[in-house]
Amino acid sequence: MRQMIIGQNMKPGDRLPSEAELIEMFNVSRSTIRESMKLLKAENIVEIHRGKGTFISERPGVGKDPLGLDFVDQETILEQLLEARLMIEPQIAFLAAQRATPANIERLKMIIQKMQQIKSAEEENRDVDIDFHTMVAKCTQNDVLHRVVPIINESIREGYVKTSVVTESFNRAQKSHLNIFNAIQNRDAMTARYEAEKHIRQTIEDVKKIIYGR
Repeated sequence: MRQMIIGQNMKPGDRLPSEAELIEMFNVSRSTIRESMKLLKAENIVEIHRGKGTFISERPGVGKDPLGLDFVDQETILEQLLEARLMIEPQIAFLAAQRATPANIERLKMIIQKMQQIKSAEEENRDVDIDFHTMVAKCTQNDVLHRVVPIINESIREGYVKTSVVTESFNRAQKSHLNIFNAIQNRDAMTARYEAEKHIRQTIEDVKKIIYGR
C-alpha cells in the first residue's frame, strides 16, 4: 500500500480505496489490510475517519516530533531553533524569489492580506505566520525544504506566543513579512534573502529580551 500511495502520487486529503477494494486489489485477508492500515496510521501516512474512509495525512510520513526535539534541552531549544532558521530560511527566501510560480505568489499574497487584517498583537496571528513561512518554503519547489520548515516553525510555537503579544515585535514582524513577500513577487532574490535574515535576527533579539531578559 505504501508503494501504491507513492506510485500513484497520492496527495494529502486523497481518499484510499475502500477496505473491500484493497482486499481484492492485493488478494489478502481483511485482517492483513487492517494491520497494514494500523502501521500506515502509526507512521502518519494515513488518517482513518470512521464512516468516511481512509485519507492521506496532511504531512505524510512526518510524525509529531520527527526531530526528537522533545528530548533536547528545553531551556535552550528556542534559541537553537531560531539559530537553525537563521541558517536555512534566508537561502529559502532567495530560492523562492527565483522559483515561485504565479500560483505560489498568489497564495502568498492571500496570506499577506489575511495577516494585514490582524491589527493588534492580541489577535491570533500564530497560524498565519506559520502559513507564510511554510508557503515561502513551498515556493522553492524543493519538497525537502517544504517539509523541514514546518517542523521548525511548529516547534517554536511557545516562543511565538510569548513574543507576538509585544506590540513592537508584532509590528516589526508584520512589516518584515510584507518586505519578504514584495521581494519574492519582484523576483529580487538578494533582497528576499536580506529581509528574511533581518526578520529572523530581530526575532532572536526579541526572544533574548522578552524571554531570557538579556
